[in-house]
Amino acid sequence: MRTKNLKGMVRLSALAGLAASSLVLAQQAPDRGIVNVAGDLYRAHNNAHNTVFLVTSEGILVSDPINRDFAQWLRGELASMYDVPVRVVAYSHHHWDHASGGEVFADTAEVIGHETMPGALALPSADTPLSDDAAALDANGNGQIEESEASGNLAGQFALIDADGDGMLTGAEIARGPLSDVHPPSTVYSDTRTITLGGKSVELIHIASEHSPDMTVLRFPDEDALFFVDIISVRRLPFRTFPGVVDADGWIETVRSVEALDFSIAVGGHGDIGTKEDVADHREYIEALRDAVAAGIADGQSIEELQAGITMDEYSDWGSFNWLGENIAGMYRMLGGDN
Repeated sequence: MRTKNLKGMVRLSALAGLAASSLVLAQQAPDRGIVNVAGDLYRAHNNAHNTVFLVTSEGILVSDPINRDFAQWLRGELASMYDVPVRVVAYSHHHWDHASGGEVFADTAEVIGHETMPGALALPSADTPLSDDAAALDANGNGQIEESEASGNLAGQFALIDADGDGMLTGAEIARGPLSDVHPPSTVYSDTRTITLGGKSVELIHIASEHSPDMTVLRFPDEDALFFVDIISVRRLPFRTFPGVVDADGWIETVRSVEALDFSIAVGGHGDIGTKEDVADHREYIEALRDAVAAGIADGQSIEELQAGITMDEYSDWGSFNWLGENIAGMYRMLGGDN
């Protein structure tokens, strides 16, 4: 293997003007870059989303492709830096904002996901009705949403939801979600799998999680590092109102199961590069928020009162601290508060 650039370098993409509309407004290109984590392990980012890749003499292992445009950018960067191709893509889970674009690497790579991933990518029954919100957009009453009728997320993610590319969204496609650019795994695993490549090993470990049934963390023994996505962030508040999570105690136990693994360096799909202590800090934040919201509910406080009174000042230097009010609302929902 010939390395074409120094390992510790940070490669930042230049800002470029893009045609944004019929008014030809310039938009800033995505913020992208690569930084060394430890040894032969690197983190690459696309705005607020992170992935990792491991370089070996026989090829490169990449985790989440994030999206097609980013995956094409990353493939180009790797080709300029190394003389070996991407041999493995190892998904953290199937959600579109992390797993889209894997096809970019599929000509050279084995694409691996948990055994529940193919089912998560499958379309529901063809007779699945439109959701109530979608049905309200069905102006012509044909039981499908055309692009001219779509709004909000349906408009913004139309192509990713339109599985058959016919320009109309069915109830089944909407229920499946924006997964049309998620390349299905060519290989699946169950509880754990160890990948050996160029004399290095990577462990794929299934983690039980409400967030996604196919959640995988990647452990890199030689680098003493662990990569995880969504269920934990490093020095960043959890995402808004915790979509898809209904059990605070179960979430806490999920984080504890990650803490029990053998690693020192923590790399999240969001947030900073940190340590195992940062994973514990994330759990302690969830626990403290749960206890504060539970106490407020017991006192008969409304969401608005809780949002005014719970400050969590000790976490004010974390990223996305402006989500605290939404975090409180999400915890209120999980704990069964009635506003």
